[in-house]
Amino acid sequence: MQLSDEQVETYRCDGVLPLGEVLDTEAVEAAREHLDQLRENEYIDNPSEGSGKDTFRRLEVSRVDPWFMSLVTRDSIVGPAISILGPNVQYFQDNVFWKPANTGAPSPWHQDQTWWKANPPNMATIWIALDDTDDDNGAVQYIPGSHHHFIDPPKAEDGGDGLLLNPDDVDKTNAVSFDLPAGHAVMHHCLTVHGAPPNDSNRPRRGYSVHLQQAGLLGQSAEHSPLLAGEMPAEC
Repeated sequence: MQLSDEQVETYRCDGVLPLGEVLDTEAVEAAREHLDQLRENEYIDNPSEGSGKDTFRRLEVSRVDPWFMSLVTRDSIVGPAISILGPNVQYFQDNVFWKPANTGAPSPWHQDQTWWKANPPNMATIWIALDDTDDDNGAVQYIPGSHHHFIDPPKAEDGGDGLLLNPDDVDKTNAVSFDLPAGHAVMHHCLTVHGAPPNDSNRPRRGYSVHLQQAGLLGQSAEHSPLLAGEMPAEC
């Protein structure tokens, strides 16, 4: 599932691109079941605990439940990544999120590059809806074109934590979100500013994100971070 020239151009311009369906109904249902098992086994955390809102998540989920790697290696995931990152694509991370009905927490504005510090920033995220997702239940919002520049987050002495953006520094006038049926996905650049409002609806908002990189970019070996396409550079 490689992208068309028009899709690649849209991604290069906007830093965000809806991909359509990347997981079929069977895979979505299986992913939900595995997420439920993670919750039952307490393999999740809630960084919003104590705020009255909830975001249950598991980072690097395939390292505790290898079944998720069967999603990462699908052509519907790897193909778009090759179109954007080049022929050599490596796994970096995959995460699951569950924002329950009525109490789902917001996700503050940020750029993934703040954490990843990739040089060059040739990394991308594919965010996959595991529930029908829209503005009512907290669809991710993106700022098109924001991937052309890194925004330095405010440090503690300026009222920040050095990771999250000050909302006043984000021009939200052209923010976009996408209505995603379960199994559909959006791809965004690691510098694209994004965040999500709370889920105040009566529907859950479960999601699965796959983070991919140009092979060897961050120096991990293929044993640590599997190669998904092409070759590893000789120095890795």
